Amino acid sequence: MVFREKLPLENTVLTFNDVILIPQKTEIDPYEVDVSTYASKSIKINIPLISSPMDTVTESDLAIQLARLGGLGIIHRNLTIEEEVEMVIKVKEAEPFNIHLNYALLDMNCIDVLKLMKEYYISTFPIVDNQGKFIGIVRKEKLISNLNGRVSDVIESCSSICNVVTSVNQILNIMKSTGLDIVVFIDDYGKFKGFTTIWDVMYEKPFQPALDNEGRLIVGAAISPFDINRIKKLEKYVDVLVVDVAHVANVKAINAIKNFEKEISCDLIIGNLGTYETTVEVITEIEKIDGVRVGLGSGSICTTGIITGVAAPTLWAIAQVADALYDYGLSKVPVIADGGIKYPGDAVKAFTVGAWAVMLGNIFASSKESPSPIIRIGNKQYKYYRGMGSKSAKEKRFSIDRYGKKIKNIDEGIEGLVPYKGSLKDIVKDFVSGIQTAMGYIGAKNIPETWIKGKLKLITQYGKLEIEPHSLKLSID
Repeated sequence: MVFREKLPLENTVLTFNDVILIPQKTEIDPYEVDVSTYASKSIKINIPLISSPMDTVTESDLAIQLARLGGLGIIHRNLTIEEEVEMVIKVKEAEPFNIHLNYALLDMNCIDVLKLMKEYYISTFPIVDNQGKFIGIVRKEKLISNLNGRVSDVIESCSSICNVVTSVNQILNIMKSTGLDIVVFIDDYGKFKGFTTIWDVMYEKPFQPALDNEGRLIVGAAISPFDINRIKKLEKYVDVLVVDVAHVANVKAINAIKNFEKEISCDLIIGNLGTYETTVEVITEIEKIDGVRVGLGSGSICTTGIITGVAAPTLWAIAQVADALYDYGLSKVPVIADGGIKYPGDAVKAFTVGAWAVMLGNIFASSKESPSPIIRIGNKQYKYYRGMGSKSAKEKRFSIDRYGKKIKNIDEGIEGLVPYKGSLKDIVKDFVSGIQTAMGYIGAKNIPETWIKGKLKLITQYGKLEIEPHSLKLSID
């Protein structure tokens, strides 16, 4: 397979904005599209989304929620070793479904509890006393029949409880036996620990949790190839380590990877790569390559291409790297497109030239689960987002060797605000739905079929203007 030939204009570096997907004959509807894939040789994910290891994108909260939705979170390394290990362990110890901490008290009004039920789309709700002990549940129909009363008038006992957080199947069995749409978790003393709902465990395809062989959420962690202590401590807990350097085709980086590659038991993703030639240099030196991260200079907060004049835009780079892997017998090594992906269609363009999954930074930074706080300016909400080569990120010493100690005074990233978009769940579902729709248009029922059926054509500036919204006023001044 030659992916480079799928890009129009030979010897021209093309970006996502330069090309358009061409519709094909199709026999499938978007909901039938299978978007499951592999992030590395042994790590299957149910949606082709991986979070970028950036300190304003991926910490444990986002990694947990993304894995629950079927993707993979990569914990950033702008942390102490102990902090990064702790975040990884937190993901591994998290339940594969949401646990909610809200509850109602005996003296609450029935109307107020009905509002809580509406928020969770459930018909039962847990009741807790003033000492935090779980004492029963209330049902929607009884609350409605007693709107002017209090919870104490309609409470009833409940057997839908667990002392230990358990598997999805066991939770479903409890719900089936009790006929209730929640399961309440309590400790050995009867204290309320939280509850989960039918909607948290009845996953709609393709959003089943991404789990390891022990039924725990999967998680990855970013590393420097030079930080052996970090590597040794993390590899005991993670599913995959991600070599996190801007340009891995560096003799020192290659030699550093060779020094530890045989000592780790988890998968190893290396990157970033950008050309056919540099990929060959790396894959002929390093034996353990379970995945590759591709693209240099395309991120929305990356200024490498502007500052240095050196870049390998992601779309072009994917075709280069994928071809090198095929030519050298490594066609089973997943290719991760990293940078420049703004829309679901960009992801499918990446699949067309050989990508298996996409890595997102900006899009995930806008979610509730990303590490930075919500910032309100006027009547709008934002989240802080910065590149790992930005001045503020490099003030934390852990990020310096990503870009090289000798040039650490040169900033290769910027920082700013991105519009707040709400929960990661909503963001991911919309993005994946867009991917399925695009794949439906080209007749590809899964990602490997996209490698074959996807066709790209050059689009002019006038063509771009035509397919964008136009000829109307979008706001009233």
